[in-house]
Amino acid sequence: MFKLPEGMERVWLMRAKGMREVEIAEAQGISRQAVNKALKDAREKLFENFLGIAEVFSFEVIRINVEKGFMIANAKIGSEVKRAYFFYIPKIGVRAFFEDSEFPDYLLEHAIKLGLAKNLSKDELLQRIEI
Repeated sequence: MFKLPEGMERVWLMRAKGMREVEIAEAQGISRQAVNKALKDAREKLFENFLGIAEVFSFEVIRINVEKGFMIANAKIGSEVKRAYFFYIPKIGVRAFFEDSEFPDYLLEHAIKLGLAKNLSKDELLQRIEI
């Protein structure tokens, strides 16, 4: 299971919630350059992980947003094509959900924390990330 290193994850999450690099540096007691490097490395790792998943399963990537930690892809299952959503959840790792599945509360709560949704609503979340 893929997870960012703890310190990198903490910096990435603070940025994903909208904090500026200088604020993160102050809060973590590290330099702004260290924050910048951690964010760069986190974006690279998330991008590589999302692309790797898509490649292994032959999914067609529609969108990757490493800043907020999600990927949208089309998955061919038999003769059907279904939309697949992948989210990086801190302390959990990457989780995938299909368009016709239920999204767990922890994912919707995470989406609210990152500003991806305002309500605990799968429909609102999908509408906002599909833009």
